[in-house]
Amino acid sequence: MRAITTFLALSFGLSWAVAAWIHQSGGFAGLGAAMGTVSLMLFMLGPSIAAVVCTLLFDRDRWADALGFRGFGFGKVASWTVLSWITAIALTIASVLATVHVFGQQLGDPLTFMQTQLDAQGVEAPMPIENLLMIQMTVGLGVGLLFNTFYLLISEELGWRGWLQPRLADLGFWPASIVIGVIWGLWHLPIILMGHNYGDLGWTGVAAMVGFTVMLTPYHALARERGGVIAAAGMHGAINAVAGFSLMYLASPAWPWNGLTGVGGFAAMGGGWGLIFLYRMGRRKPATG
Repeated sequence: MRAITTFLALSFGLSWAVAAWIHQSGGFAGLGAAMGTVSLMLFMLGPSIAAVVCTLLFDRDRWADALGFRGFGFGKVASWTVLSWITAIALTIASVLATVHVFGQQLGDPLTFMQTQLDAQGVEAPMPIENLLMIQMTVGLGVGLLFNTFYLLISEELGWRGWLQPRLADLGFWPASIVIGVIWGLWHLPIILMGHNYGDLGWTGVAAMVGFTVMLTPYHALARERGGVIAAAGMHGAINAVAGFSLMYLASPAWPWNGLTGVGGFAAMGGGWGLIFLYRMGRRKPATG
């Protein structure tokens, strides 16, 4: 318990100290786009620093196991990382379908969405908007998957799934996933209150973020269980890379219809829980014959 308490104190303390600096600097608007991105990347390092410190304090002789790097062959890591990317894309598509066909919202035009975004920033498109969209959805998506997977590996996932998940394994897969999901969501609290992900929703945004992370955590947990921390980072990195695309295909992508992070996303992720349950149950069945 002392190890977990130390990890949580460091994770929240370090990240929330960065959040305090963001707030003192006028929030994300005060920092501007570039520094806002840098500050978020610094915020995300809290769990990884905490994981490294706790490994040195409590798991020095088994650091590779403690952080989720050992015990997974290259084939498993690669296949589960790619499967995590595919799953994130599938969930994003399913969130749009659920928002439209289950909750009765209207499909949007991604070209109009992109033009509106450029106009809001006072930026003129350097090429026809159709070409810009194509580049973003091919080159941008590919680079986003690779970069986000790498950065989430050395930041959040090294902590939440790499170090913390095995420490809570005795709770069982589902209870541990819910506990980590709540912790992970609450860790976002100060930046959500400053408008990250959920705009000006305030505490409603915090509750929505906790709901989102709880719904998403079993996917990360399964990837960690089968492909180690690298596969879990693949899941998180892909979500960060593709979730925004769901907003482009919705006519009014505001809460609660904001794609993967809205109720359509919750419905899509909830549906996938059944598949995770069946997969894990199937692997527990003893061989016959």
